[in-house]
Amino acid sequence: MSRTLLELTAKAKRDSGYRFRSLYREIDLRMLYDSFRLLRRQAATGVDGVSYAEYEKDLDANLRGLLERLANHRYRARLVRRKHIAKGSGKTRPLGIPALEDKIVQMSARRLLDAIFEADFSDNSMGYRAGRGARDASQRLASELFRGRCHWVVEADIKGFFDNMDHDWLIRMLEQRVADRHYIRLIRKWLKAGIMEEDGVVRNPTTGTPQGGIISPILANIYLHYALDLWVERVVAKGCRGQVAYQRYADDFVLGFEYGHEAEVFFVNLSSRLAKFGLSLAMGKSGVIRFSRLDPKRSRKFTYLGFDFYWARARSGKRTVKRRTSKKKFQGALKALKDWIRQERSTPLKRLARTLRAKFRGHFNYYGVIGNSPMLSQFFNAARWIVYRALNDRSQKKSYDWGGFKQMWKTLDIPNPKIIERYPLPSRCQLQPSR
Repeated sequence: MSRTLLELTAKAKRDSGYRFRSLYREIDLRMLYDSFRLLRRQAATGVDGVSYAEYEKDLDANLRGLLERLANHRYRARLVRRKHIAKGSGKTRPLGIPALEDKIVQMSARRLLDAIFEADFSDNSMGYRAGRGARDASQRLASELFRGRCHWVVEADIKGFFDNMDHDWLIRMLEQRVADRHYIRLIRKWLKAGIMEEDGVVRNPTTGTPQGGIISPILANIYLHYALDLWVERVVAKGCRGQVAYQRYADDFVLGFEYGHEAEVFFVNLSSRLAKFGLSLAMGKSGVIRFSRLDPKRSRKFTYLGFDFYWARARSGKRTVKRRTSKKKFQGALKALKDWIRQERSTPLKRLARTLRAKFRGHFNYYGVIGNSPMLSQFFNAARWIVYRALNDRSQKKSYDWGGFKQMWKTLDIPNPKIIERYPLPSRCQLQPSR
């Protein structure tokens, strides 16, 4: 982190009410260089069609020209290219891909906001923050529900969050810490930038920020910090007689309550709270469930961050909160593997093996949590069978019998199922100390 960013963070921590001025001028040539180097080299191109490698060929001149346009206030945000990514069940997730220069400036602006708002964000906000991964978040939540006295869980998912953020509310939230009109105007340019759909139609948004944009994660966290986190921690938790646990990862969040009636009251009030900020719940993914070691027969599982959370007996015989790969994510991972290998069947085996190793390793690194060994083994066996079928479909003649394939498989150095997770991390999501 640069000295400028360190100083911003220190000032934000010292004075929680301070409003930062002159942020716009902090986007200098050094900041643009550093931001460019933080971009992914192989990322998809925006409407400009300019790749990382092409821009890098004359990097100094390109960045100096960009800085001049910023300094003279002649910088204009380009259209955002929309790309729809399959997410299972026939649905897609719309992602926004900005032009390369927009990515550079957005990265600079995001780093400034990260430095300032990191001092304000709740420990219970786990998404899009350095040093806070989704697997660790799931571990913290499981630990809190096991150690605490919560017997009811509210699981919630915000419907179309990135498309429905209210721009005026977002600006008001930013202005709690930012008093630089040029910087705010820069944010507005990206919020108002047109979106080019895959069929070439241009849509001009009045709400939201494109999911997948460089600046979008920090804007999302700022929005939900004021709309949700502060309300839960300062109003909801303090108004409850029983213990409350809370964790949010991006627009997914879970609350645990000691008493059922307090969980029901919260769920009723939640809709009106979100509506105030132009948001609504995805009711099919939200609700109140019984989740208690004292009532295992009526307790149900809930899904969060790709894991099913449920009560079960540990090897010691005591009840504990366990996690396993959710059915939807399990099937989605196998389908993605099948679709990919069908397209790559003609790829030489040596090159195919490199990507296979990365796919298996990525799955085990995320889902390799304590107690999830059976699901890891099921994935390994099912995925290996998919590869076996795909390699034999390369030609009319069968390439391998099962025995020969197993011998060949050993030479590919594909990682075996492995539990990555270690001793539970200390919990951060408890809002009230145990009495």
